[in-house]
Amino acid sequence: MRGGFRAPRRFIGWQTFFDFGDGQVKRNKRIDTHISTPLFTLPLGAIASHDAPTVLAQRNLLRQLTWSMPSGQATARAMDQAALGNKDLSELKAYGFDKSTPLWYYALKEAQVMADGLHLGPVAGQIVAEVLIGLLQTDPNGYLVVQPSWTPTLGLGGTFKMTDFLTYAGVDPATRRSQQPSFA
Repeated sequence: MRGGFRAPRRFIGWQTFFDFGDGQVKRNKRIDTHISTPLFTLPLGAIASHDAPTVLAQRNLLRQLTWSMPSGQATARAMDQAALGNKDLSELKAYGFDKSTPLWYYALKEAQVMADGLHLGPVAGQIVAEVLIGLLQTDPNGYLVVQPSWTPTLGLGGTFKMTDFLTYAGVDPATRRSQQPSFA
């Protein structure tokens, strides 16, 4: 509004998360059970009820109890997945959570133990996949409803990667650079 120029569009820097071959990918921290310091003091504005507790881990534990959520081990059994062993969760023994681990903690620990923190483990990965697929299946205009036999045709050699999708959508770094307006 001021200065006579339109504000630049805001984009997600996808090259931070995915390797487009331009050397700009930034490897993120591995998934683990260590909680970042800012998550110990959430701003009240970030909490819908605007009340304490402000510690994310404490809020997660309360949700687990309030909503009677199944433990990570019970969820793994229900999914027919191998559950983490007691030795993997030995740090929780003193609190009685080694055999019945809160699902949020279990998901983090599973990634740490089973995937060296590089990606979600089988239980958390299946939860995320089922949520996303469920959303796609309920979209009346989505491919899974309109054309259920559709399969992606992008990618080289029969592979389809997230970078293929982002490039096709035109939000990859090279396409964005070519679409930047010139103010010269």
